[in-house]
Amino acid sequence: MTYRLSDISPAFKKRINDLRAYIREETLYKSMLERILDGLQGDVEFLDEAINLMLETQRVLMIHDAGIQTNQEFYSYYVSNDVKSWQKQNSPPVAPDLIQSLADKVYNMRSGQNDYGLLNIGENVRSVVEIMIHRLIKEKEDFDVLFTDLSFKARLLNASEKSGIQNMAEKMIAAWEPVTRRMVVVPGLPQEDIPDVADGKELYLQSLLKPVRDRIMNGEIHFTLTCIPSERDAAFDDIPYEDYLQLFFEMCDQPWDHIETAHRFLIAQLNQAKTLRFTNNDGTDISLSIDGMTFANSVIARNVPGSEVFSAPLRESANGKIIAKGVFSPSGTMKGERIEDIELTFKDGKCIEYHARIGEDILKKMIETDEGSCFLGEVAIGTNPHLKRTLGNISLVEKIGGSFHVAFGNPYTATEYMGEPIKFDNGNRSLIHWDITTMLHGKEGKIYVDGDLIMDHGKFLAPELNILNRGWDAIPVSQRPDYWKNYDFTKKKY
Repeated sequence: MTYRLSDISPAFKKRINDLRAYIREETLYKSMLERILDGLQGDVEFLDEAINLMLETQRVLMIHDAGIQTNQEFYSYYVSNDVKSWQKQNSPPVAPDLIQSLADKVYNMRSGQNDYGLLNIGENVRSVVEIMIHRLIKEKEDFDVLFTDLSFKARLLNASEKSGIQNMAEKMIAAWEPVTRRMVVVPGLPQEDIPDVADGKELYLQSLLKPVRDRIMNGEIHFTLTCIPSERDAAFDDIPYEDYLQLFFEMCDQPWDHIETAHRFLIAQLNQAKTLRFTNNDGTDISLSIDGMTFANSVIARNVPGSEVFSAPLRESANGKIIAKGVFSPSGTMKGERIEDIELTFKDGKCIEYHARIGEDILKKMIETDEGSCFLGEVAIGTNPHLKRTLGNISLVEKIGGSFHVAFGNPYTATEYMGEPIKFDNGNRSLIHWDITTMLHGKEGKIYVDGDLIMDHGKFLAPELNILNRGWDAIPVSQRPDYWKNYDFTKKKY
């Protein structure tokens, strides 16, 4: 099969027009622009070559959008061996059927519904991405591709002036304009260190991209996200890499229909309630008002793996303490910054005191990002029955069975979730949305709803919620998939 990107999607036709405009300007990249243009308009024999063209196109356009196309120092960096091609990216070292299953779960395009897809790609997720791009092309969907490309982006921002960053943001917002469906395949943590971005430029870019973030948070853009553990995730959480990957793919393969039914039972309780209280033997005792808010039934339509039920507390309602033991990494930075053992004190919704045994300076930076970053934009209960310990991976940690999490910053502002009317928006506004998970399992953890105990020692008490405690172990053997029929549920689960 051959690939001609100019014929695949309007997104790539637009890229060609942008390249043609930039090739007429003064630039150090003229021969590169000509080569990329030829590639986009010609036949490419292999899919990995086509994806590498997409990556090269994004990079050279960002360079010109930022106005640094005559910057000799950045040009020297770009033509060095430090910039990875797509072919130098790795794939998760697991069986092809697991890769296919994950790709199918993240793929969220609706055939015949005039969707416009955006595939967000991180590093070292090649095999999953190639399956998804092949399917997008085969099904003749309109789509675009956005590479996170963290090291390149950090260096580009450091070389750019604010006017260039503003122009780059305007181009990004325009590229997002037609998007209705977003599919995100990234690693939990990057395998390599990412350069620091100076002078608040990253935060400035994020502030300019607020229109995009608002469309994601209000549900206008439907998204499905997975963060595949990297070797750095495994080291971060002190778990052998093969075991970490096994855990990840087992978490993706849970009895989702039964879990969704249990969620409905739990949500019916929560939606009628006015107060929610969490306690554990580390010293956590936090009370929140959820009066008038409603909870979403999150299985695997948005996050892979699922699952959780989530909403938001009233903005000024949080009172008490959260003692969150374990390791944490701030969302949005993707740099593997490490925070350990967090203590938070809330009064009338605001975090008035915070400490961390390690990384308190990073914690301070997050909570003091802006006026709304010290208030909560989410409260949720993790329900994936296959994970019972805290982790640093941002995709997994909020799903832990027998846990709860709160998120500092922006709430979700959608008014429907998977076709159901919901109310999440508590009015808080911030540039961040950062989840912090607190264990209840193994911590004598309790959940009270309007003063009634619904979880004790990290286990739900209602028989209708037993599936959330035990997962496949609660399903008769004859009704389980082959993989789970002889599974030893007594063995250690990370």
